[in-house]
Amino acid sequence: MSELAFVMSTTALALYCLSYFFNSKRNYLILQLAGNVFLSFSYLLIGSYFTMIAVIIGIARGMICYIYEKKDKKVPIFCIIGLCFVTILSYIIVNCVVLQSQASIWDFLYLFASCMYAVTFAIRNLKVMRYMVLIPHASAVAYNLLIQAPISSAISYGIELVVTVVAIIKYEVTKGKNKNKYNENTTL
Repeated sequence: MSELAFVMSTTALALYCLSYFFNSKRNYLILQLAGNVFLSFSYLLIGSYFTMIAVIIGIARGMICYIYEKKDKKVPIFCIIGLCFVTILSYIIVNCVVLQSQASIWDFLYLFASCMYAVTFAIRNLKVMRYMVLIPHASAVAYNLLIQAPISSAISYGIELVVTVVAIIKYEVTKGKNKNKYNENTTL
């Protein structure tokens, strides 16, 4: 089962990384949704139930954002707050009530990252969203390192963080330089 979980999580990572190289928020969201589906199954196979539930909440988040993006509308703030509330509530129910595990200070970092994903995905401007998603990515990397999760988890979020930076450089930094270079050449 762990081999199948690895294949599914690797597929999810590939879809996540690919999503950052689309210049359309709709395509970005579709690939993120597909990645979350594969990732939720990988967590199910290894028995990481709260993480699986958090990813399923991520699927709902992606679907909500996609629906509003398709309608060319802004995601209402109550949806963002609701997603954050459901994430925190599911953490309390699964970890504290069902599994009866003790809460760790680092768990709040994970909850922060999950809520930041809800805020970030609701941003309509893809450029701003690319910059803002660095915060939950970095938080997720830190969380996985601090709880000493399997190194593949930290590497996966780390790769996604690096790919996001590469996409920012490709679409925002380089684009701005090329635009300035073009403007300099046309004014001569």
